[in-house]
Amino acid sequence: MFDKKLLISLVIFSTLMILTSLVKTETRLIQKRIDSLEKKISIMKNNFHESQIDYSYLSSPDYISKKIMNYGNEEYFTIKYSQIYFSLDQFLNEQKKLSNIIIYEKKK
Repeated sequence: MFDKKLLISLVIFSTLMILTSLVKTETRLIQKRIDSLEKKISIMKNNFHESQIDYSYLSSPDYISKKIMNYGNEEYFTIKYSQIYFSLDQFLNEQKKLSNIIIYEKKK
């Protein structure tokens, strides 16, 4: 009877030791991935912040008016709202419509 209890105890202990080791290893790998992703996120946030600063500077009215004064006395007109495209797909669809109209008119 003693041998059976000892054997069961050893099996349970060994199983728990192996499971603990596997969980610890997996946790370590997950933590490394998390650290890597956090580093990438930090770099992306920094790039995004720099892009926002560049955009706000380059699109400021003062900066634009200085560039206009430096590069000539040409007249500049505002863009109509219908000429602003919110995505590349919208632009491509509009170009496709225009090219279809031109092709249709040439056939007439």
